[in-house]
Amino acid sequence: MMCEQTKNCHAWLDPLVGKIITNLGKNFNDIRYEVSTPNDSFFVSSLFFVNIVPNSTANNEDEEKETSNSVVIKIPSSLSHLREMMKLNEQFHNEILFYKKYAKYYDQLPRCVYVEQDDSFNSVIVLENVITQRGYSLCKWKNDIPLVYTIAAFREIARFHARAYAIKKNHKEEFFDFVNGIQEVRFYPGTIMSDVFNETATRWLDYLRKQGHDKQFCDKLEARLENVYEDLILKFVEVEEPLATLCHGDFTINNTLFKNENDKLKTMFIDFALIRYGSPILDLSTFVCLHCAKDIDKNMLDNVLKAYHDSLIQCLKENDMDCEQYPFEAFYEDYKKKGLFGFFIAAFFLPMVMGKSDKGLEDFDQMDMSEWIETLHHLGGDEINEILANMLLKLNEFGCLDYVL
Repeated sequence: MMCEQTKNCHAWLDPLVGKIITNLGKNFNDIRYEVSTPNDSFFVSSLFFVNIVPNSTANNEDEEKETSNSVVIKIPSSLSHLREMMKLNEQFHNEILFYKKYAKYYDQLPRCVYVEQDDSFNSVIVLENVITQRGYSLCKWKNDIPLVYTIAAFREIARFHARAYAIKKNHKEEFFDFVNGIQEVRFYPGTIMSDVFNETATRWLDYLRKQGHDKQFCDKLEARLENVYEDLILKFVEVEEPLATLCHGDFTINNTLFKNENDKLKTMFIDFALIRYGSPILDLSTFVCLHCAKDIDKNMLDNVLKAYHDSLIQCLKENDMDCEQYPFEAFYEDYKKKGLFGFFIAAFFLPMVMGKSDKGLEDFDQMDMSEWIETLHHLGGDEINEILANMLLKLNEFGCLDYVL
């Protein structure tokens, strides 16, 4: 849809577009630009799609397409409560840090055209629009996605992780200087995420009891998950070598773009605001639990982990790395230990992914914390509870409760 606040947009966009043109290396003296905003995804930042066109091409459609430049401008949300709660300053700091210090090591990215960092929620990130410029697109499925998309995403996240292993070994000081600059966004003392995890982690348990599932199993789980944030989540995010790598941190279908090229599905990631150093399983479990929730079973996990590891080893070999440090069994065992991380993310975010919420960001911005968590706890009702309960049982079959119970 076209930007509803076009007049408001132009007040700050006019000078910004001038800076963008300079960075693009374009010698345009006379330009116009068109602004639109997305309306089909759940973003905590405000996004503007801007197409910059030289006026000299006004009467030539082919020349206009050839010379136009399409960019995505990302600024913090105007919702003040949400900005504070989601630590948007820190999120923008992390993404800007990623593009300034790390992006040179990983080639499968949108070009970063311009950044401006400001601690008073005035930061700006401008990226190449790879949808219009390079033919990538979002996946039309948000949940129950076809396996081919999961495999493609897992192969590319494996490359992302493998490159980090190589940089960690070959540019150790520079790598850890970058990692130490990442600011914590979710897992810090006093975080709202502790309440979110603790209040939603067992929302599916009553459903399991009603189905007549083993009482002792349910009771043990209820007791074990009473303080899931302190007892499990914080342990999942602890750094353990040698598998610790740079994680995307928000590895979801909305942050994964796809393109069919030579009968292969290419993948590109966007949105690096939640990057962190930790287990690769944080990324993998998040993706499958949010987007393959009904399909998860031991066979499916075996297949996607094998595809992931094959791609990882291939990339490690391309970077002359010792692959013996990264055996398949190590990742498999780590998934057993930390695979519930994605499940607990799904306990509060799966309803959003499946479109079960009729509330927008503005509604959440107006809620107090208890109302917000209560809403998350009940979103999607027993339809979501059934999916979560079945997923938990399948993860148990895989071995993800071996380290918990």
